[in-house]
Amino acid sequence: MELMDIQPAVQRIADAIAAVLKIEVEIANHHFIRVAGTGEQKESVLHKMEGDLVYQSAIRTGQPVIIENPGFEKICERCRFYGNCSETGEICAPITYGDQVLGVIGLLAFNAEQRRRLFENTEGILTFLSKMADLLSSKLHEHDMIQQLTRNSEKMVKVMNLVNEGIIVIDERGSLQEMNLKAEVLLGIENKSSLPLHIRDLFTKLVQESEEVNQMVTLSINKEEKSLYITKQKLSSAGQYSEYLISLQDVNEICNLAEIATEDQRKPFDQIVGVSPQIMEVKEYAFKVSKSNSTVLIQGESGTGKEEFAKAIHNSSMRKEYPFVTVNCGAIPENLLESELFGYEKGAFTGANNKGKPGKFELAHRGSIFLDEIGEMPPFLQVKLLRVLQEREIEHLGGTNSIPVDVRVIAATNKDLQEMVSNGDFREDLYFRLNVIPIIIPPLRSRKEDILALSEYFISTFNNLFQANVLGLGKDVKELILNYPWKGNVRELKNFIEYLFNFITHGWITMEEAEALIYRKLEIKKENIHITAPSFSLAKMEKEMIIKALNYVRHHNLNIEDASDLLGIGRATLFRKINKYQIDT
Repeated sequence: MELMDIQPAVQRIADAIAAVLKIEVEIANHHFIRVAGTGEQKESVLHKMEGDLVYQSAIRTGQPVIIENPGFEKICERCRFYGNCSETGEICAPITYGDQVLGVIGLLAFNAEQRRRLFENTEGILTFLSKMADLLSSKLHEHDMIQQLTRNSEKMVKVMNLVNEGIIVIDERGSLQEMNLKAEVLLGIENKSSLPLHIRDLFTKLVQESEEVNQMVTLSINKEEKSLYITKQKLSSAGQYSEYLISLQDVNEICNLAEIATEDQRKPFDQIVGVSPQIMEVKEYAFKVSKSNSTVLIQGESGTGKEEFAKAIHNSSMRKEYPFVTVNCGAIPENLLESELFGYEKGAFTGANNKGKPGKFELAHRGSIFLDEIGEMPPFLQVKLLRVLQEREIEHLGGTNSIPVDVRVIAATNKDLQEMVSNGDFREDLYFRLNVIPIIIPPLRSRKEDILALSEYFISTFNNLFQANVLGLGKDVKELILNYPWKGNVRELKNFIEYLFNFITHGWITMEEAEALIYRKLEIKKENIHITAPSFSLAKMEKEMIIKALNYVRHHNLNIEDASDLLGIGRATLFRKINKYQIDT
């Protein structure tokens, strides 16, 4: 199967994408022959490409490539256009069919306006490219199907209705021979035996055109203007007349693909319950970083939901089809943690499996590994983890061979790693490697809106689990839980609601009914019922982190600019936030 087999369809898709995004499009096969192109690239279609190192990388790795500074990035160094590239930006993605990479689809910018369009929503563009690559792959499948369908009209009628584009067969007089359901919908046809005049005129015009047609037309369908991409190919002659295959595609459906895909990718974060501005900001930030492969360090108190965020990041990423492996560094004995993480060879130690055992990093290959309680990792393993992050390879306990691993590392801690670094309890170089993308989850007491939202969610959950009919919390109970500090955060709140369900299974949970239960569980006295909880906003937490970073660089005789590396933000962003929070430097 080859992209050149469907070159007209590939060119049509390239033209459609360029028309929708207003960015130049280039599609090449795995031999780096330009199969389709728009703008200046259209002139060299069917020719061998030059300077194709970016596409080589996409085909070799099977991953998208983003080039923000063409001609000056590392991947461009061996290209003959290095330092003199006409492009202003490029994003490309591989085209796969089954397990085989058949080519690359690339979006190219050649001026400032195209560059702005290309990079203003990189995540959306990557999703769109992935869908377009899938569409090209499906075109190959359709091509194979159509070759078989021309030999058997009965099969053609059945299968055409499975294709997600309009398919029509007309003869050389413009008479309709076959039409699938999608074409009927696109053209607003209710009765194929009595076609509207403008549809018959369209068929006649298509017959009179050259043998192959590739164009966009605008039709009035049910009093609405609809833009369609139409192609025509000649089929083998049937009897005394030739037949033509017409395909139709709604331009709006191409645009909707990207929107739908983006909505689907946000679902893992939608499952994290929370309505407060603080948690919504963290969810939006985490969704954005889920698209990269950079290491993430999630910080927050115990019970704030660090693992839930790690899972959401994985399930929203391009690694979601591969494993998500969790390791609790504080729950595994120190003498076993090394073999759990990196695996071991047979006979590596007494009691070892005689066949050896793969480690968690191997099991997470091409997926993500979640290292919870990373602050509990012993110093000798911190060194080994640093090597994995630097070299992307592991070595079995008792082994001598290096094993490459493709794993995204997401670490989490409820400890202050910066303070541990200052105290010599955690390696500074490992901290920097882990803290590429910092995520701070605020405690439950600082986002009171979420206390009620989570309570309602847990009540619904336990109603199903206990087969109960609890209607909710009374106003007096709500007031109490809003003022309670929840040192165990979401985990403590969930346990509290579950505790109440063991005694109350219907109606409203009020202080009149549950006062003694609540006081006992929360270990509070009646006279202290109105507890004033401290309030910590996300902005306050951010200010505190910046002050800590500035104190650290002062203590180590570093420059203020070095604090931006500690915080994982840009230099300009650091100084803007210093001014915003009026921090003394």
